Amino acid sequence: MIDFSDVAENIKDFYREKTLPAILVTIVIALFFLGLIVYVVQSFIPKKELTKADNSLLVPDQELILPAGPSIPEGYALSRQPKEKWSQDEAESFFTKPDKKELEKLEDSNDKLIEEILGAAP
Repeated sequence: MIDFSDVAENIKDFYREKTLPAILVTIVIALFFLGLIVYVVQSFIPKKELTKADNSLLVPDQELILPAGPSIPEGYALSRQPKEKWSQDEAESFFTKPDKKELEKLEDSNDKLIEEILGAAP
């Protein structure tokens, strides 16, 4: 059978001779039991159920009123049905042909990018 007086005497000797490791072991054991207590308490607390979001479709009962100000231009639609493809007239109204000066500027900037990428490569 285990003689508890010898075990207690061995523990006392350990604390007297090796104080730093004894303190560290005590702290680790205390943290383990503290974590165990927290885990047990958490398991007994009933968990609240999350409420589900309402996924119903919003049906406005009034027309949308746009704010007055320069941030939204006149005729701007906040919601619209997107088209798969623009018509030829729509494309022509927004397309501008670049002039020679703009094309040269684009060519120069592209050349600079290529030089940066290639660097001193042969």
